[in-house]
Amino acid sequence: MTAPHDAAPPVPVSDGADTLALGDTITFSRAHWLVTAFHGPRVFLTAVGDTTAEPLIILQPVLTSAKDFAVLSREAPRTVVAHRGHELKALPAALRREVTRWERIVKEVLHQQAPNVPATTRPKPAFDPELHTLKQRYRTKANQLTAAGWPTSPATVERKCLAWRREGLLGLVDRRGQRAASAHGRVDERVIDLVWEILDGEREAGLSPGTLSRLIGRVQQTVQARYAKELADADAATTAALLPSQATYYRLLQRLGITAHNAHVVSARRAADPPLSVARPGSRRATTARWPGELVQIDTTGLDVLAIGDDGQVISVELTIAIDVATRSIVGALIVPKRFRRTAGTGRWLGGRATRSFDTVQVVAQSTAPLPVRPGWAPETFMDGSDLPFAELLAADERFAGAAARPVIKPETLVVDHGSPFVSADFTRSCNSLGIEVREARLRTPVDKAIVERAMLAIKTGFSQHLASYTHHRLDLRGKHVRKQPLWTIARLQELFDQWVALHWQQTPHGALRSPFTPGLKLTPNQMYAALISLRGYRATALTEGENRKLLPTVWVRINRKGFQINNRTYNLDKGTLDPFRGSSGLAAFQGRWEVHYSPNQPEVAWLFDHRADPDGDPWVEVPFIHRRLLRDRWTEESWEQGLQVHLAAGGRRHDEAAIARATQRLLSTATDGPGPDDMPAVSARSLPAPRLRPVAPKEPYAAGMPPLDPQSVRPFRRLDRPAAQLFTAGESAQDSAQSVDAFLASLPELNPPADGENGPSGQQGQDIESTGT
Repeated sequence: MTAPHDAAPPVPVSDGADTLALGDTITFSRAHWLVTAFHGPRVFLTAVGDTTAEPLIILQPVLTSAKDFAVLSREAPRTVVAHRGHELKALPAALRREVTRWERIVKEVLHQQAPNVPATTRPKPAFDPELHTLKQRYRTKANQLTAAGWPTSPATVERKCLAWRREGLLGLVDRRGQRAASAHGRVDERVIDLVWEILDGEREAGLSPGTLSRLIGRVQQTVQARYAKELADADAATTAALLPSQATYYRLLQRLGITAHNAHVVSARRAADPPLSVARPGSRRATTARWPGELVQIDTTGLDVLAIGDDGQVISVELTIAIDVATRSIVGALIVPKRFRRTAGTGRWLGGRATRSFDTVQVVAQSTAPLPVRPGWAPETFMDGSDLPFAELLAADERFAGAAARPVIKPETLVVDHGSPFVSADFTRSCNSLGIEVREARLRTPVDKAIVERAMLAIKTGFSQHLASYTHHRLDLRGKHVRKQPLWTIARLQELFDQWVALHWQQTPHGALRSPFTPGLKLTPNQMYAALISLRGYRATALTEGENRKLLPTVWVRINRKGFQINNRTYNLDKGTLDPFRGSSGLAAFQGRWEVHYSPNQPEVAWLFDHRADPDGDPWVEVPFIHRRLLRDRWTEESWEQGLQVHLAAGGRRHDEAAIARATQRLLSTATDGPGPDDMPAVSARSLPAPRLRPVAPKEPYAAGMPPLDPQSVRPFRRLDRPAAQLFTAGESAQDSAQSVDAFLASLPELNPPADGENGPSGQQGQDIESTGT
């Protein structure tokens, strides 16, 4: 390569080299060059003003370290951020005037023509790129501003020029007045760290939390001991930052969300997941999902409603729902009774009842199948005619025929809390068999399940409080006569809730559901599902009978000649049918026991799984309960437990299954008919609530029939003594006003009946009525 031509020596640069950028005009080796490209450490230069000179390729460190290197001009256009123009208009007028002033200064320094100035106008000599480098122009403009009464440094001018290139006019805005106050004010960051350090140490050592004054005292002692040398030589500002006043400490702890009651809880939450924002110590990242089913949250809570249980008694209920994060759709819901354990006298206990692992599995299973429309539901609950893509879904899965307006979303990841129904082995095994990942929420971190928690509150305000048996979650606000109001059965309450989900929840706009095409429009869960289902598509997940049975609770039993037992019930087939299973199953992990599944909602049969069956054969053996014929009505596991407790309270034996079945049937019959006024509980009066009295129906006054009508006994009322047009006139006739009370009473037909054959208006009416009657 040849050296560039000789040029006029540039003004020497005394304060270092500038940073290179594409399009820069530089001086090097007594010539002017244009930076055209970068390739690794190499810089491609083209001579300016000399077409005969060949391009130059040089290492950037060699170029920038040269004594005569300097940046003359930088023609890089500034970034135009048109969509942020409203931010500039929203600034105060004083800031806008300052921005306009700095824009003129920057354009003058960078040799950019000011507004309304022709492009052919020559720059001022002090800012001519051919005569002065950028550093020199920065210094010149800073000196001019300082002489004009506006003290400015060359570094400030350079920073404004760089910001103008990068952000346009918004880069010239002074952000100091717009900065938000920090969470800790002017307190030193090290003091904040000491607060968390002391709280973490108390929590890890197992100490009890104290008052805020004790915490402040320990922080002050630690600061004085750890930073004694720094405090000895520190100025007033540093001392105030490290040793703030007592009032400042209290304000600081309030901003950090620390109180005397939750100090260790806040410390544990911060240790589990540090806050994402210093300005908001309690803030956490929002839970989001990109497509339906990516993230589903499930939870259980009390419904604040009373219902009638299987035993005919008033009982509280619990609700378990699964909600999809992406669409906010409730894909599964189940209402179960809630009963606490209580004494039945003589040292016995009546078993409690709440949500079990089998109930949570049912909620997950509901998410894989459409919700059928039940008789009597409103036409708006049908999927056909809703915002869901019914035609496409029906073509992919025929089960959508006659389905309600609730989408089918199979969870990919299920977020659960640490409740016993969700961490049980049955629930985890069932979810794994469906290909669902179970993820436990972090302890003391409600943000992990904030969506389902908020949905529960919306259900109580939108559904529970409109029922007659609403109890309210606060005892001091609970009505005194809630138990006397009409109550629903649990099955009917479940049907009402399913209808409410399809009619109200799935078709109500949600503030968190926005379409990227219409961000200003709120969408319903069904509309959001229709918009996102195209991202992943729909695939039918219909389960076979065997897969459904695998989801049922599992018990491991030994089989003998009498069959096997589940919860004090014997299951057996005809003689000799179960003989092949009387030996060991060969599963050493389960001590030779056999795998049996049953449904607590329909325990009249159980299914024995034969793991030694042929691959092409049916491995399931249906085994019925031996006393199932004694139970004529539909019964459940809870009904059997109630019948067992009634049987034991009456002095019966636990192994008398036939007697327990008869007691259960009597209990079911009583629940069907309702408790009567003379019914007495079979157990201690203190163990069960008082039975509800059956309302007495009012007597029908004409139940015995009406006597035959005798036309002769019918007497007409007297005719009006004035024309109909004068009925509503203000004046009264003198004859009417002069009529006495005795004359008026004598004129009544009941007191003075007309004689037979009497002519006149009354007699004529009587003849007409008698002729009509005959």
